[in-house]
Amino acid sequence: MNLRLPAPLRRMLTIVRKELLVLLSNRTSRFLIVVPPLLQIVVFGWAATMEVRNVDVAVLSRDSGLWSREILHRIDGSPTFRSVFHLMGGQEVRPVLDAQKVLFVLVFDEEFSRNVERGEPAELQVILDGRRSNAAQIAASYLSQIVEGVARATPMAGAAEAQAEDAAPAVPKLDVRTRCWFNPNLEFQWFFLPNLIGMLSLMLGLVVTGLSVAREREVGTFDQLLVSPATPTEIALAKLVPGCLIGLAHGTLFLLITVFGFGVPFNGSVALLYVAMLVFSIAAGGVGLMVSSLSATQQQAFLGAFTVGVPCILISGAVTPVMNMPVFLQRASEINPLRHFTTLCQGVFLKDITLGAALVNLGKIGLISVAAVSVAVWMFRRRA
Repeated sequence: MNLRLPAPLRRMLTIVRKELLVLLSNRTSRFLIVVPPLLQIVVFGWAATMEVRNVDVAVLSRDSGLWSREILHRIDGSPTFRSVFHLMGGQEVRPVLDAQKVLFVLVFDEEFSRNVERGEPAELQVILDGRRSNAAQIAASYLSQIVEGVARATPMAGAAEAQAEDAAPAVPKLDVRTRCWFNPNLEFQWFFLPNLIGMLSLMLGLVVTGLSVAREREVGTFDQLLVSPATPTEIALAKLVPGCLIGLAHGTLFLLITVFGFGVPFNGSVALLYVAMLVFSIAAGGVGLMVSSLSATQQQAFLGAFTVGVPCILISGAVTPVMNMPVFLQRASEINPLRHFTTLCQGVFLKDITLGAALVNLGKIGLISVAAVSVAVWMFRRRA
């Protein structure tokens, strides 16, 4: 017995088949759909990092004692710091910073080691290059850990503590031990690569769906499509399907590269991730269809996709924490599907997110998808 599909569904599948043939029959289109996203996830995986490494440091030491040499020895042995330049005088500090030869300069005064031995306050000046503020702050934090390690190792500090214990009531010592859950070594790739799946899927959905209607108008086939038996609503919904299929295909490739290529752990449900990718692709396609409905040419649609996509990425929390943003941007990000997909994706990869938390984020993405598709279909029908 032959299974006969309803007429509206048959018409939509015909348009979907036509869209896929248009996308995949052209060599340039195939190249743009496949190669750039794969290159981006590989390049971003290796190049994009918030960690600070290979730092060059300059030192102006007026102290020849043990403890300044110990700090320098630990800096030289740290994998964070690449080289240590010794300056001969204060007049050399500004030139090395102006030329960006070093990230910061350490200055030891004449009494540094002597004050450490006596148990008195010892001053160490750090002059940072404020033009690279983020890297300078992170490197300064690494330096603070080294200095604190040296301070704990000073014998005079131990003697001073013993004398203080004899002279005053015992004060409980604090032994702080840090343990990071979900990402024990604070690997930046573990944080960034799951986010990159959402970012690249968003841009693919915007571009693929956004160019579809604009391409029809540009080549003159849009009017022919409107006089076909398919209604404008069926045409609009059919235009969403190729972008969703391509988004799922790329999501699979990104998942394999992230897990097996970069070693990012995957602790959650594969089925949950695919459901989230499908709903998220529908939301991205709906926004792309809005852009396409307002564009007369493919160039306008391409620029419109980037105009919408880049702010969505910036306020999603995939690059910078949402809590650091102004309150109005935090509220605006609630209607951004990438924010909720990023939260869900991080949870699926690193901590096996609970079903309740996953359904909350999935529900928000679903509501945004329904709203985006409804508005996109309404705009498409008005422009048809």
